[in-house]
Amino acid sequence: MSRNPPSALDRLLPRWHFREVHRLPVHLPPEPVMAAVHATTWGEAPLARALMAVTGADVAAGRRIVEDSLGAMGEVVPAGEDEFLFVGVDTMDEGRPRPEGGTADLVAHHHGPGLLKIGMNVRYAGGVLSTETRILATDEATRRRFLRYWLVVRCGSGLTRRSMLRAIRARARRAAAPR
Repeated sequence: MSRNPPSALDRLLPRWHFREVHRLPVHLPPEPVMAAVHATTWGEAPLARALMAVTGADVAAGRRIVEDSLGAMGEVVPAGEDEFLFVGVDTMDEGRPRPEGGTADLVAHHHGPGLLKIGMNVRYAGGVLSTETRILATDEATRRRFLRYWLVVRCGSGLTRRSMLRAIRARARRAAAPR
């Protein structure tokens, strides 16, 4: 069985404390799939839209899921033709200032306490559309605090990701269908 080359997420955030991966077979050429990754809207993924609306996210039906919403949560990082990657840095303390620097640089090089390094990709490789989220806490206290949050949101997060992947696959299939 052939293995896909490492993703940009593998290079930027090779270690993590929390991880979520969802995969969906698509079996189409990469062009319509990646075009769908960039164009699919919240209106095409009603379950994901409803779950994200609970969080207060801007999920208007016409907003693109990846480009407008997920990309706004962090810094988009060049990742190649088959992958959309964004990274973010967050703190578990509302009053704690974010360290200075670009997000990707902070994820790669900042090791001070109290931060969560977050990476998420949407990738198409080997006929499989996938999304992976990785979170690394920079210290044990932050990891424990985030664990409590993760236990509450993980199920909804997974449902959101799977709904998003199904909507992307449906758009890609429509685009690739003979006219």
